Amino acid sequence: MRKHVVVLGAGYGGVSAAKRLAKLSKKTPGMEITLIDKSSTHDLITELHEVAGNRIEADDLQISLTRLFESTPVNVIQDQIDNIDFENKKITSSNHEYSYDYLILGAGSQPADFGIDGVKEHSFTLWSVEDSEKIREHILNMFQEAQFESDPARRRELLSFVVAGGGFTGVEMVGELIEWFDELSKQYGIPRKDIDLYLVEGLDSILPNLKDSLVESAMKYLRKNSVEVKTGSFITEVTKDSLTLQGGETIQSKTVIWTCGVQAAELIEEMDIEKDRANRLIVDKYLQVPEHENVYAIGDNSAAPWSDGKTLPALVEAAMQTGECAANNVHADITNGPKEEMEANLHGVMVSIGGNYAVADVTGLSLKGVPAMFMKHLVNMHYLFDIGGIKEGLGLIDEYIHEQASHKGFVSQAFDQATRKSRTFWIAILRIFLGIQWFLSGYHKIEDGWLAAGDKLVAGASTSPIGPNAVGWYKAFMETFVMPNALLFQIVVTMTEIALGISLIFGIFSVLGAIGSIFMNINFFLSGTGQIWYLMASFPCLASSGQSLGLDYYLIPWLKKLIWRRPKNKSTHLKEVVE
Repeated sequence: MRKHVVVLGAGYGGVSAAKRLAKLSKKTPGMEITLIDKSSTHDLITELHEVAGNRIEADDLQISLTRLFESTPVNVIQDQIDNIDFENKKITSSNHEYSYDYLILGAGSQPADFGIDGVKEHSFTLWSVEDSEKIREHILNMFQEAQFESDPARRRELLSFVVAGGGFTGVEMVGELIEWFDELSKQYGIPRKDIDLYLVEGLDSILPNLKDSLVESAMKYLRKNSVEVKTGSFITEVTKDSLTLQGGETIQSKTVIWTCGVQAAELIEEMDIEKDRANRLIVDKYLQVPEHENVYAIGDNSAAPWSDGKTLPALVEAAMQTGECAANNVHADITNGPKEEMEANLHGVMVSIGGNYAVADVTGLSLKGVPAMFMKHLVNMHYLFDIGGIKEGLGLIDEYIHEQASHKGFVSQAFDQATRKSRTFWIAILRIFLGIQWFLSGYHKIEDGWLAAGDKLVAGASTSPIGPNAVGWYKAFMETFVMPNALLFQIVVTMTEIALGISLIFGIFSVLGAIGSIFMNINFFLSGTGQIWYLMASFPCLASSGQSLGLDYYLIPWLKKLIWRRPKNKSTHLKEVVE
């Protein structure tokens, strides 16, 4: 008998849960998995500030769910769920009803206004791709109006921008505005000193989850870039052209970006189930909802128990780990196996402040500046590979590098040096030239009898692999293992050079060819006979150079289709869930 598992929500937790269930289903015939979300994409909402700050386009943050799950048993449905009937195990939208045996709730969250007057009506939230686009368009409108405004007071209102909330999202939003305002001031002929940027935080410090030293570094960077940081004073009211602080101070502004916290989505909020102050569902150590043992809550829907009686913070890593834990426990329910307790292993946090600066606390290591920015990008790329797997992971990383390759920031410029769009053609020429050198080297070895007799690598031969500057341990290795088996290694070296030549000349598995070229050159350097030019020429070829003037352009997509085929009966099984 089939067991239907429905994952509601395709955020970080929901995607992680569905991916894990897909893997577990290989060992459990009859487990059907359905992922339902109001959107057809998985949105990288932790990067929304980059869209709002005009660094990247909105669709750069949206990954097709079909792309992620096409070659898995997971069925993806785009629908807006309005109600859940726990007793009858049904979830419904305006058009459909879905049945389930097990339900994983990852429906996400919504901005919290804490009942403050005017927040809903007069501020901009930053919690969806649509939100980020609205902010970007609004800021452009403010500058367009300000360039023609002659009234000083009115102009100051237009050019005053307030980010409310000094957490990760708020500080990252300010960082994007710092850099974008530099461009806009030039574009619209507005002196940079006429633009006011505020960061308002009710607590006594920004970035409360970071070490004091990193907070001070972030504060120093913000002050250096003319950001007025106001801490220790909560906002009491927001109007269409101002906001008021607890002490009575008023800031005249038509732009208030609200990042002061989140609470569980409206669907969760309306449930008659025990919740915490942020409307997250109270769950046990297995992430089960006590009132309904076949229902699990993850991510921002879950008040998951943590250390010292606390609940897990609203972080991407926490959402992913709760998603995987819930998936494991649903599988345990189905197979009557042992369940696992939710034991979070959070590795740290990273906060970018524009494209030039960041602060990070990763596994106790404090980083700031360019190293922290590189770490943030590496973590983002690791996540993309994790959800994309072997099939799509490298493609998602490649796209991410292109998206980040802009003129904004040192790290982005470093990405631009690797981007295929602008330089692959020239790298392809380099690749072909390098391939010709390898092929000719192998061909000459065949002519010289390297495949016939093992007298080319022995001591005293002109082609001995041990040069005058060989590394000690490498020399010992060659004398012990290579020279007694000279003919075998001659054949390996010769055929490897021929294979590298073919790979690089024709662009067939060019990344593997580049890796092989690097490996061979390192061996030559260890022997004291290497040439730096060939080693340095190999590295650019790692950038998917076979996609230009090479057969990889056709070969790689074909292999993906061949290896990762759509599972049979996927659409048929879906009909058993939708009524």
